Amino acid sequence: MTSETVDGPVAAAPSAPADAQPRVGERLGYGLGDLASNLTWTTITSYLLFFYTDVALIGAATAGTILFVARALDAIADPAVGLLLDRTQTRFGRARPYLMFGAPVLAVLTVLTFTTPAPGGGTGSIVWAYASLILVGLVYSLVNIPYGALMPMMTRSSDVRMRLSGWRFACASIGLVVVSGLTTPLVGVFGGGDQRHGFLVVVSIFAGVGLLLFWVVAGTAKERVPFTPAAQRRSLGTSLRTLASNTPWVAVFVSSLFMFARLGVLTGGAVYYALSVMGNPGAIPVILLGFSVSALLGSIVTPWVLRRTGHRRGVIGGLLLSVPVHLLLVPATGNLALFTALFFVSGIVGGFGFVAAPALVSDTVEYQEHRTGERNEGLLYAGYSFATKVGTAIGGALLAFGLAVIGYRPGAADPAVTTGLTWLYVGLPIVLALLQVAALAFYRLERDLPTVVAANEARRAGEPA
Repeated sequence: MTSETVDGPVAAAPSAPADAQPRVGERLGYGLGDLASNLTWTTITSYLLFFYTDVALIGAATAGTILFVARALDAIADPAVGLLLDRTQTRFGRARPYLMFGAPVLAVLTVLTFTTPAPGGGTGSIVWAYASLILVGLVYSLVNIPYGALMPMMTRSSDVRMRLSGWRFACASIGLVVVSGLTTPLVGVFGGGDQRHGFLVVVSIFAGVGLLLFWVVAGTAKERVPFTPAAQRRSLGTSLRTLASNTPWVAVFVSSLFMFARLGVLTGGAVYYALSVMGNPGAIPVILLGFSVSALLGSIVTPWVLRRTGHRRGVIGGLLLSVPVHLLLVPATGNLALFTALFFVSGIVGGFGFVAAPALVSDTVEYQEHRTGERNEGLLYAGYSFATKVGTAIGGALLAFGLAVIGYRPGAADPAVTTGLTWLYVGLPIVLALLQVAALAFYRLERDLPTVVAANEARRAGEPA
């Protein structure tokens, strides 16, 4: 991947109006990128900890350290990817080349992440786990940050971006449904009792399909919003300082940290909760499928709700409503149907933020341009990607360290472990939801956004802002 400084004709006007409405095919094509992302990332967040502890036989505390260290290290690279994207201009476009050429590498590394040199949890398995997880995270950044940054490149309209976000999350939810509902059964089918082989086959299928879908995005998305020539951009230090002073972006960033930490606990903990608390391995795909279907329905409901409540108010209200519903999971543990129904409702109302976050980040791009004259799509989306990775790492690490503290051992039955898992899986997401509410209280861009967009358009037209 190369970038080139553009200060001449290549950076000219976009191929279509910046406020144009993407056609249905383009919206669907864009959304499929999050289906591809979830075939990779949801598989990692939902099953990698289990793969480490129960297949590779790596200790829970060591596995938690691997997850946290790997996520933290590759997340540090996200701002560099964002800065590179902000300075990239090729004959293929700005973001699309990363999808075209990075997706095959991501597919291969995803498969390698779910392999282990030998069972037993020895040094070789631990070193392999560190190396493969760090590398897959780095390449995921090279693909996913440009994918996310495509949204503000495609249109300036906040309403259109929220609809694009709905398409994106709908496809992401389909990915959640596929991974949640099919992974465990397919591992059993293809593995024939050998989980190590089963995971290898299933993850290979998911990675191959994800590769093809990323190529669909690259072939359908149109970059309409004009490129800021690299020669007109500020220094790295100045860009980072302006990012830190973009208050609406900081609010979305911190909120996303807690949101994805909560996601990491909910998805990664479902396997342990079903096995050790419910005593029902068959509950694993049911619970995860319930969560995934709630996400799919939420992708349809959320834009409708937020248009009526306002983005910030709707997300906060949904989170507060999810708290008492989530608490009811404790007395419902013995009834799988009731437990799944409550989990489903909690997932819908508590998940408004997952749909809204990419659109809110896109809105902060407009605010960034209003304040500095630069849009910095890559840098702002890199920060959001950083939050998703570190948040998921925090959630996974909290879960893994919690397992170590309560004395979890694969296959062992212990009432103290059962009680500890109950409060890990129910209480921890509630705390994280309340922290997310506190962060979103500082997001106040929504009311002023039309004025900000109008001022940006006037500046570009050479009129007084």
